[in-house]
Amino acid sequence: MINKISISLTIALALVMTACGTSKKAATTTESNSATTTTATTTGQTTFNAVVSTLGDWQTMQTGGNITLQAGSKFSSSIQMRMVRGEAIYISLRPMLGIEVGRLLITADSLYAVDKVHKRYIAEKVSLLTAGIPVTVNEVQDIFLGRPFIIGQGTLGATMENMVIESNGTTLTAKEHYKGYGYAFAYDKSSRIVSLNIVPQGSATAAYQVKYSNVKSTTAGNIAHGINVNANIDKKKINFSLTYKNIDWNEGVKIDRSLPTGYKRMNAKDLFSLFSN
Repeated sequence: MINKISISLTIALALVMTACGTSKKAATTTESNSATTTTATTTGQTTFNAVVSTLGDWQTMQTGGNITLQAGSKFSSSIQMRMVRGEAIYISLRPMLGIEVGRLLITADSLYAVDKVHKRYIAEKVSLLTAGIPVTVNEVQDIFLGRPFIIGQGTLGATMENMVIESNGTTLTAKEHYKGYGYAFAYDKSSRIVSLNIVPQGSATAAYQVKYSNVKSTTAGNIAHGINVNANIDKKKINFSLTYKNIDWNEGVKIDRSLPTGYKRMNAKDLFSLFSN
């Protein structure tokens, strides 16, 4: 159990950082997406408008739920999750009787992970751990909630300027690649999100795929209550899933930003070495 807990913290951290590549600013290097599109068609505009109409406003969220992580071994835990829009993502692991054994905090420029079982923690600038796609905290939150976004600009707005509609009429694809990656959001006929696919340029296969389920209408718009991530990290196949219970919106949330005393600090290299523990 102890080893599984430490691995779970590592995977949660690695997935958010490596698959999402959080950073404060987006990369400036972009390349045009050459996918077949229907940007000017009535069908494309209708699809786009339908998706945008499902995006409500929110400032804070908090929920309970469950996390399952699999990278060779499998670990499941109940969680508490809290977010302040554009500022912080907080996940507390509570596998036994509601007792916190670890927590993860992502802010605009920092990342913290605390392993209470082994009394150790990570405190790093996000830029030191960034790998792959440079999204902001706001966009990582969108990934966790099943909301479309433009890298570096936040949640999708009311214009199609930065998005194109694939010829099937149900896939929104970004016009620009970032650091060699393209990304697309797939929807069903009721404008509920199905998946986010992040694909290396020139490849037909997604490097990272986020599948969404149990999409519910809330005061913050359509929000996925089931999230499943498949990724390859450090030559390891990783599966990461989250399920949410009822979400409370726009209420006061408490996020523990304190660092523990008497704990051993690990660096970024230690983070990935834990995969072999």
